[in-house]
Amino acid sequence: MEHLIAALTFGLTAGLKPGALSIYVLHQTLRHGNRAGFIACLAPFVSDGPIIVACFLILSRLKQFDLFVVLISLAGAAYLIWIALKLLLSELEQPRLRETPSSLFTAVKINLLNPAPYIFWATVGGAYLVRGSRVDAVIFTTVFLATLSLTKFTMAYVIKTLGDRFDSRVQVYVLRLLSLLLILFASSLAIDAIGRIHA
Repeated sequence: MEHLIAALTFGLTAGLKPGALSIYVLHQTLRHGNRAGFIACLAPFVSDGPIIVACFLILSRLKQFDLFVVLISLAGAAYLIWIALKLLLSELEQPRLRETPSSLFTAVKINLLNPAPYIFWATVGGAYLVRGSRVDAVIFTTVFLATLSLTKFTMAYVIKTLGDRFDSRVQVYVLRLLSLLLILFASSLAIDAIGRIHA
């Protein structure tokens, strides 16, 4: 259950945060319609795939070393706290919308050039991949990617539907609420790491 709730929380947070992929999904939705926007939002399933497989293969071999699990858990906790504080202290800034070619390949390329997926799966995501069973890892990965992708498309659809009536302050409040949950999960990772040290 913790893996499921964590995946939903991380996916919502990543999906609501403005960034290059969010803007591209919005661009596709506004310019080419809902179908194009939905296809663009599926980019993480393609771009994150190789990253997840590589991390899982490496981490599963190192899972037997408690010190490694402790270090990656602490790194994940630190990364979550950094994201949470960033969300709590900063205002939401929407990047400018720019013309870009229309294709899933472009969305995948945008995500591959973004350092966030690499950092996430090497720290937070990696910690959850090694903490549970393989079934837990599959559930976490699938729910996270689905929540991330659908949240980005939903935001684009809402902005398209509401137009000038869309209030970005709601997005800020939701992100700040989610940041508190991130701190809770960071605490869970840190407690797990400390428990392994004293085990």
